[in-house]
Amino acid sequence: MRAIPAVIAVVLAAFVAAAPPKETKPRIRPGAKNLIPNGDFEAGIDTPTGWQKVDGLTTFWVNDPDGKRGKVIKLDTDVLQEQGYDWWVKIANGAKAKDAPKKKPTTPPKYDTLAGLDGVWYWSDFFPLEKGKAYWLTLDVKGPEIMAWLVGYPEKGSTAFGADAKAFQEYFRDKKAGKPRDNVRGFDSILARYDYRGQLKAGGPNEWRTYSRRAKPFRPTEHTPNVRFGRILLLPYWPPGEYYVDNVRLVEVEDPETSEGRSD
Repeated sequence: MRAIPAVIAVVLAAFVAAAPPKETKPRIRPGAKNLIPNGDFEAGIDTPTGWQKVDGLTTFWVNDPDGKRGKVIKLDTDVLQEQGYDWWVKIANGAKAKDAPKKKPTTPPKYDTLAGLDGVWYWSDFFPLEKGKAYWLTLDVKGPEIMAWLVGYPEKGSTAFGADAKAFQEYFRDKKAGKPRDNVRGFDSILARYDYRGQLKAGGPNEWRTYSRRAKPFRPTEHTPNVRFGRILLLPYWPPGEYYVDNVRLVEVEDPETSEGRSD
């Protein structure tokens, strides 16, 4: 085996010594349970228990196409905004996913799709958060990059379909009033009823992988001490296409930055 020249060896040694330590995930608190109801999407009848009901056009409760896991959520952003919103109005009024219309064709550059305008929102139900606690969020994703949010509230609100979707609520009101609405980018998806919002980006390759926010946990009450409840928002957007999500988990972690972890 050929020896490494002395100069190169010195450079390599210096590089290794100067390299920052690899980030590691926080330590999960012993006995911590997943706070998200039905985070693996296995429970339910026509739609997952503890989550927004699926609509059959942009959100689906399906068996894993790879056959390696059970139930998963599929989200499709390659849907015309007009068709998506019209169907969502019907879902909000009690329509069932099984009666969803056939998806209309979309054409490039697809800026008139939900991918180009709003994304597709999918919410969990409320779950309790405790003051001074730190939390670790992970989820499995297959497909392009998706945004996941931990949203914090001082009290529970409505879990009705689209209740927290700002652009949709505007459309819903206009539809009832008989006013036309132009295609606009409604990316400010959340109504301003929340106190806290923390983001995690996940996805990319077309294979199942588990994602987390590296070494930084969520601290929802650090600067917003009135937060008592949380929800998870899944929000795929661009590019137009299909996204799959499974095993959404939020657990308490040991964290020296929180009030419990500090010695002062």
